[in-house]
Amino acid sequence: MSDTFQFWTHGANVIVEYTKEYTGHDNGLYMRRAGWGAQIKQKKGTSNWFHFAIPSATKLDDDNVSHYHAWLRARVNTHAVIDRVHVREASGPQSNCPIIYDSGAITLTGRDDTFSFNLPDQRCTGPLVMCVHVTFEEDNGEVVFVGAGGWFEEWT
Repeated sequence: MSDTFQFWTHGANVIVEYTKEYTGHDNGLYMRRAGWGAQIKQKKGTSNWFHFAIPSATKLDDDNVSHYHAWLRARVNTHAVIDRVHVREASGPQSNCPIIYDSGAITLTGRDDTFSFNLPDQRCTGPLVMCVHVTFEEDNGEVVFVGAGGWFEEWT
């Protein structure tokens, strides 16, 4: 059996894609980062993408590595919905970070859990980013991101 490795990033490291400064529109974004993660709220009827840079191995013990699995640890209340997850890989200097995993339309709401995503079993050639789309359906919609991670195995 090949060696396996799991790498995580803390939820406090999340990056928000659409801010008032970027879009010129006030989506009501509220973000509090703390030792337990990042608490996110926005106005009813808005949505946003949130990005996690996952520490990614391309070589371990001089062996090539494949990505195998990804996780998201989050608490999402019943007024917000995680409705899509992408994982992208920056595979080269001219890369546009192609999507290697797309959840399609999903509905993750009212849960405090670790969500699992099966990545294609292929050689990892660059850093991974997990992109999480959240729709804030009602007032007081909230998501707390605790962390995101990836499972890597020696490429055989």
